Amino acid sequence: MTDEDDDIEAIKRKKAEEMLKKHHDGEISPEVLSWSFRFNLESQFHEIVQNGERLVAITQDANWANLVCDLLNSVELANKVVESHEG
Repeated sequence: MTDEDDDIEAIKRKKAEEMLKKHHDGEISPEVLSWSFRFNLESQFHEIVQNGERLVAITQDANWANLVCDLLNSVELANKVVESHEG
C-alpha cells in the first residue's frame, strides 16, 4: 500500500467512526441509514425496510421495530469501521 492509500483508508475509518458515534448519540439523520421502519395505514403494521423499499419484517410494536432498526444500523456502521481497519 502506498502512503496515499493509507491516507484514504484513514479518512474512510475516521468517517465510519464518526457516523457510528453520531448514530449512537442520535445525531444522524435516519435518511442516511440503510434500515428504517414505517407504519402502513392499510395493514396497521410497522414495516421494517432496507433502503426505504425492501420490506424485511412486520410488527405491531413500534418500539421493537425501532430497536431492530437501531441494531441493524449499528452493526452496519460498526462493520464499516472494522473493514476500514482491515483495508
